[in-house]
Amino acid sequence: MHTYVSFFLDDLSPYVEGEGGELIRIDASALIEVLDFVREEGLAGAVSVIPAMFGRLLTRPQNEHERRFAEAIGRLGEYPVDPHMEIMTHGRLFDFSKMTLSDGPTEMEWLDDPSVSVDEYRDYFLNTIRVGRELGVRYTGVSTPGTHPKMNPNVYKALLELAEAGEFPNAVIPVFATIEEGHPTMAPRPREVRGDFGVYETPSGVWDYLASWRNSPDWVDVDHYIDEKGDGCLARMIKAGSFMALFHMHWQGLNPQTGLGWEAFQRLIERLRSQFGDRVVWRRPSEIVCQFHRKGGTRA
Repeated sequence: MHTYVSFFLDDLSPYVEGEGGELIRIDASALIEVLDFVREEGLAGAVSVIPAMFGRLLTRPQNEHERRFAEAIGRLGEYPVDPHMEIMTHGRLFDFSKMTLSDGPTEMEWLDDPSVSVDEYRDYFLNTIRVGRELGVRYTGVSTPGTHPKMNPNVYKALLELAEAGEFPNAVIPVFATIEEGHPTMAPRPREVRGDFGVYETPSGVWDYLASWRNSPDWVDVDHYIDEKGDGCLARMIKAGSFMALFHMHWQGLNPQTGLGWEAFQRLIERLRSQFGDRVVWRRPSEIVCQFHRKGGTRA
């Protein structure tokens, strides 16, 4: 019995933040290097596309660096990755009427706010989807900025309505909103389901000790996932026959230009292949939830 394996890559941006808060340029070639590796190694996962991270709107690039990065994002469809909304800014809410950051709360706060209606969420997501299309991206799922174990249920209702309206290319939507390390087995969790359409939560089963946003050597530990003896969080899930084993990473730590986790990620893939090659199948999160939904919420 195989386990579906996939990853989420968060915080993708033409920049990473330095220790003093300065923005460090990450060249588009770094993104293409990661994507080429994913394709060549037969992997699959999800990559966050945040159109206005750091307030820099990629549909209106301010320099050649941003233009090249936006063009690279537009090529995601050539690779076995899901483009995920990590919402519009990963910071303060975006004012789509002015196409700039608002003075309001952050998207993290907004997702948990019980007073926000289905319509408000739906309109904001739809506007983000439309900006994504300008970049050449068709979102297939959502990765939330920050973790949200108590997210407003209206988020899921809004996503279901958008799926039913055909705003996503897939009828079943994965949502990465929590990290739940320590569970021996995991499967997609239905949050809103209606007929052929559904929204499923797909938690990461491992804390990011591979390519953390901290980009610190203290947070790079391949053994945490799979050690040389076949133990570790990811290994235990596979051995237990979990339906899925998902993990997440961050662009700050993964990018080959400045990230300390790039080589560690490659070592993890080698250990997965050598120790569990016949027991895992790589799939994009959207493929995992679509199959689960078609089978009526079972792994049959």
